[in-house]
Amino acid sequence: MSKSFTLSNGKIANVRNGIGYDLLQAQQKAKTSEEIPYALIAELTEIDGQKLVYEDILELPLEDVITLQTAISGKLQTEKVQTVKPKEYIKTDAPASPTVSQ
Repeated sequence: MSKSFTLSNGKIANVRNGIGYDLLQAQQKAKTSEEIPYALIAELTEIDGQKLVYEDILELPLEDVITLQTAISGKLQTEKVQTVKPKEYIKTDAPASPTVSQ
């Protein structure tokens, strides 16, 4: 299943569900680790039916890049992280350490 978005220029971007191979391709095409997310967007996105390269993503308006990044990262989050509260300690009137009688 894919998601569709209207970009700021009125073009339609379709972001498809990816597989491990898409991530591998993005890693191989990116020149640095910082470019991997852009390369992954390019692997998974078509704009008006046209495939992209990651340099195309770098030329998009920032609002469109952020929209596409959010779409991709949303696909990677399958579960919400649950916050676990730390245990609460019960305050007692007992001394902090045992007393030794002589």
